[in-house]
Amino acid sequence: QIFAPSAAGSGIPEVKTILSGYSVPKFLGPSTLLIKSTGLVLAVSSGLMLGKEGPLVHVACCWASVIAPLFSKYGANEAKKREILSAAAAVGIST
Repeated sequence: QIFAPSAAGSGIPEVKTILSGYSVPKFLGPSTLLIKSTGLVLAVSSGLMLGKEGPLVHVACCWASVIAPLFSKYGANEAKKREILSAAAAVGIST
């Protein structure tokens, strides 16, 4: 929790909060993506018994949040960002 405190937990409640329109600063940033992805890979590869769906939703939404500003259609429009995040959450739960 030193490098990315927002990477703790599954991330699904926070993603649901963001999708409902609230702002959670630094929750979907690149540092969270790096720490969460590394922790998820290490936890799953070590054989720990854990549900990986929640962290995968968080990682997918982090990717969407990092990539969305690269496109002018999604970078400035908050409604479009939420559409991308809902699609990313669906991808995270389906993998």
